[in-house]
Amino acid sequence: MNAARHATLVRARTLTQAVRELTFDPSPPLTFVPGQWVNLLLRDPTARPGAEPLKRSYSIASPPRDDGSFDLAVTRVAGGPMSERLHAASIGEVFELSHAQGFFTLATPRRNVLMVATGTGVAPFRAMLNDRSVQAEADEQGARFLLLLGAREERDLLYRDDWLGLREQWRRFDFAPTLSRGEAGWSGRRGHVQAHLAELVAELGGPGAIDAYVCGVQKMVGEVRKALREALGVPRERIHHERYD
Repeated sequence: MNAARHATLVRARTLTQAVRELTFDPSPPLTFVPGQWVNLLLRDPTARPGAEPLKRSYSIASPPRDDGSFDLAVTRVAGGPMSERLHAASIGEVFELSHAQGFFTLATPRRNVLMVATGTGVAPFRAMLNDRSVQAEADEQGARFLLLLGAREERDLLYRDDWLGLREQWRRFDFAPTLSRGEAGWSGRRGHVQAHLAELVAELGGPGAIDAYVCGVQKMVGEVRKALREALGVPRERIHHERYD
């Protein structure tokens, strides 16, 4: 049996009305590949001995760092014991966590990459893209990366400033936000992410020229995968996905 692993909350900030970013310092250090996730465990001190702890999975929202810290983006769910506990957590509190897990990771790009996300489904892409941008900084001929991010309103676009900054720094990256309930002043794309797949696949060179990565709630992931395969002709083996809810 693996020894218990713990992580101390060292920073926290509000990303949107419903999402809080938590930065943890793990002990022992956490080794992970961008795109992987961890379980946080919450034990009830009044439970019988041997009772299973409450467990929730969160994608790591940051690339590996020299200091070992990592970020999680947590949506507050009304009545959700773990999310409410994390939204109320104070700096210095210690949480139990698992090792990093999962296979939703970025393969060495052989084609252009379309990433599609809604909500906190964008978390693994933040880890992947920031890690990849450092590796590809001097590569002006490599694969292009395009992030299609859906939200209800502009204020719900997670890490929006990060994506705009990354687009300025890395020529091979572009950001395509879309709002399903955009305000009157919003001049960008509107509607669900599914409505923009054909346009963006064509922009990246067509279905034979891309790999697609999709992350978000189950309904969105299913609809995007179906559209990519059946309507647009992207080969099944080039569509990678992770879903939650």
